[in-house]
Amino acid sequence: MKKTVLLLIAGIIYLSAFSSSNLYSAENKNNTSILDYKKELSLTDDQEKNLKDIIEKLQGYLGEKQDELTKLRTELNTMISESADLEKIKTKLDAIAKIQVDASYETILSSRAIETEITGTQLTKWRSIQMEFRKSLQDAKTGTLTSTEKDQVKE
Repeated sequence: MKKTVLLLIAGIIYLSAFSSSNLYSAENKNNTSILDYKKELSLTDDQEKNLKDIIEKLQGYLGEKQDELTKLRTELNTMISESADLEKIKTKLDAIAKIQVDASYETILSSRAIETEITGTQLTKWRSIQMEFRKSLQDAKTGTLTSTEKDQVKE
């Protein structure tokens, strides 16, 4: 019974642990980014290059952190299944949490770097695009149709 509870806790930790450091990819489920809106945002070639550099650096960093987290989670699950010392388990959980915080912070830093690369008008338009994207994700989760989708159904 005790082992089952510990395995359940490990499973919950595993499923939820990386969600905060996946902020970047969560908004890019369709592999879209600010670069896909170059025309809409009227990005210059220099802006496009700088944004690409920022995004590639972030993706590389998050990839490394994902690998580290996978290794740590595997170790944690082994420790839990073998009823390891609780202090050692806590230390492993702290290491996982630190990576998640660092990855979330790096995502925020990258977002701020992107914001400094674009003009105020571009930033306003980009935030509008992001809000529409988030709304469409939420609508998809709840089954709500957008006005455009409703019009398409009527046709």
